[in-house]
Amino acid sequence: MTASGVHCTRKVPKSTGYRDDMLALTRDEIAGMRKHDVETIVLQQVDNDAALVRSRLYDHQLNTLTHDERCAWVRFLMSLRIRDPAVVRDLKADADKVLRKSLADNPHEYVQLLADDDPATLEEWTEHRFPGLIENFGLSFFHELLNDDRIGNALLHLKWWVFDVSSAKNDLLLGDRPAIFFGDIDGPNFAAALPLAPHRLFLATRGTTLATGLPKVPSSSLVAQVNDATVRQAETYVYGIDTGSLRFVQNRRS
Repeated sequence: MTASGVHCTRKVPKSTGYRDDMLALTRDEIAGMRKHDVETIVLQQVDNDAALVRSRLYDHQLNTLTHDERCAWVRFLMSLRIRDPAVVRDLKADADKVLRKSLADNPHEYVQLLADDDPATLEEWTEHRFPGLIENFGLSFFHELLNDDRIGNALLHLKWWVFDVSSAKNDLLLGDRPAIFFGDIDGPNFAAALPLAPHRLFLATRGTTLATGLPKVPSSSLVAQVNDATVRQAETYVYGIDTGSLRFVQNRRS
């Protein structure tokens, strides 16, 4: 999708849902952290664990999930919210500014420790001693965002649902920001949604109103509401199994 309209292109699944080197360091190694550690160590484990849970959810085994499996699914949902190009850019930029400011505070303390061949400032010393550390500092916090206790516990203690929406006239769409949060996470009617497949929908809800009303909502209405949110919050890409929802997307993005 562009500012000038919606462009429809057929893609194989393997060519979707990623951006090269989005979470890669700018150097092969920085302070003991390798270039692709965030992907190969942190997110690979998150995705592998979530893939097993997703299969169980798809097969209507929600009620048999263990506590560890539920935690793995929560971690995956949280990862989808933060492995967003815009979020990663902000994380890097904000951490860069904070670290540079911290290094510039109380310069007299560094001056007192200066040797003859040391750089003039602590920031310059850090750049010299650990090249690339400052500009990549934000990525060192990525795993901490995946383990945010407040958000994680909130998602873990919601009521979880999996709906078979195959009776709906349209399929579920998937966007490049696939996890959908409805309302404030601490709000009384908060809900989170993630399409598992064109005809399977995961929902997590809070509040008796939603718990009472959701089973009565027609599948077509449920799909329409989730698809509307998916399209509106997508940054660039929306995926569907065919062009049946193209007009739906165009009406919300053109």
